[in-house]
Amino acid sequence: GNDGMRKELEGAGVEHHPLNLKSIKSVVRNSIAVRKLIKRCHPDIIHTHQFASNFYGSVGAIGLHVPVVSHIHNPDMPQPFSRKVIRFFINLWLTDVFITTIEEKTQSLKLIPGFRKKVFVLHNAIDPKNFLLPARFDRKKYQANLSIPRGNFVIGSVGRFSWEKGYNLLLEVFKQVLVKIPNAFLVLVGDGPNMAKLKKMADDLDVSDRTIFTGYRKDTAVFMSLFDIFVVSSKMESFSLASLEAMYLSIPVIITDRLSSKDILSRAAMVVPCSIEGLEKGIISLFQNEKLRKEMSAKGKKMIRSEFTIDTYIIKLEKIYNALLSKKL
Repeated sequence: GNDGMRKELEGAGVEHHPLNLKSIKSVVRNSIAVRKLIKRCHPDIIHTHQFASNFYGSVGAIGLHVPVVSHIHNPDMPQPFSRKVIRFFINLWLTDVFITTIEEKTQSLKLIPGFRKKVFVLHNAIDPKNFLLPARFDRKKYQANLSIPRGNFVIGSVGRFSWEKGYNLLLEVFKQVLVKIPNAFLVLVGDGPNMAKLKKMADDLDVSDRTIFTGYRKDTAVFMSLFDIFVVSSKMESFSLASLEAMYLSIPVIITDRLSSKDILSRAAMVVPCSIEGLEKGIISLFQNEKLRKEMSAKGKKMIRSEFTIDTYIIKLEKIYNALLSKKL
């Protein structure tokens, strides 16, 4: 994992074992290492996330009589035929239960023989304790620290800087938005492989003086609290966790229609086409309608509190675990 996650795990006292996923030569070595770890720890359940971890967890558990839960977060992304074949047979022979973040993914999984009753939907959730602002938090002071003058309109986003998140599109939109909202600022919180390209793009578009890249931050709640609106510009995404976080902080949210979870999130978020015109229209309309922003803020906060907290998530996950261990699945 990334360095920030490693430090967070170490700080929490969580035992972790990073794997080298960059080389095909490491496949056998990783499989052996995971199998040894399973034998040493004797887990009751192996819960994997995405293709790589599902591969190593499932293969490593062969013959050890440990049930495997495959947790699928992203929609079907373009992938080599060989990976599709491997995934099919792992799903067919080595996976005991599937968990998805959206309903639409369950349909294809239920086509696997014998899996109709072994596919569950578990929406993403947040831990409210992670979004408590510091005592005596001063929004104006933090804005000043970022060189954002008082009274400016702040558009923000949080995520990994990779192509599917659509930050190149958001930068193009922001250039257009500045024509109609000259006091706007764009704050992008996160890191990723496209960081350098995005910074250069901001320079090329001549918006770098109004665009702030914070890099990886653990205290995202502080930066998000500076946002007037939150934008998810993804070209492909399943269930945006960042949008839930923004809603909990009472920030009005705009998402693109490329999110598989758009039908759920649209109850409190504005859904727009994944295009320069669509995103620009959404941002301008929220800027011009303070009443709508307040209504969306209240609706989003209420929805997260009632349905998308970690406590609710854990109750649902424990039910799946208990059913699996009691052989009811």
